Amino acid sequence: MNQEQLQELKLQTNHLRKLNEDALAHFKYYSTSENSAEFFDTVKPFADEVKGKLEDWTPQVLKWLEWKKPSYIHPQQIDQLVENFEILSVTCFQKDTRNKKLMERYKSIEYTLSLVDQDL
Repeated sequence: MNQEQLQELKLQTNHLRKLNEDALAHFKYYSTSENSAEFFDTVKPFADEVKGKLEDWTPQVLKWLEWKKPSYIHPQQIDQLVENFEILSVTCFQKDTRNKKLMERYKSIEYTLSLVDQDL
């Protein structure tokens, strides 16, 4: 991978970290608010943004893993991150989401993204 590709991957990774923080903020707001998130106005655009960013990021990070071969990040972790993030991007708007489960997903996503970010 060249320097430009690495820089782009770093930007994408940091954007995903911001989206993860945004999901946590949505959860904190909607879990304590009387308001409900409108599906087509709020939930779907956020979930679609997360999905789109993951679709752009995943092949790049897998290519980077193959190139760099870090001993502490594996393709399975990336697959798990994608699955957790897609679930989180929807459940963060639901009042009945359990705090513990959401926080586990949030922390898992943040941990993997931070490992990638630190090694770039």
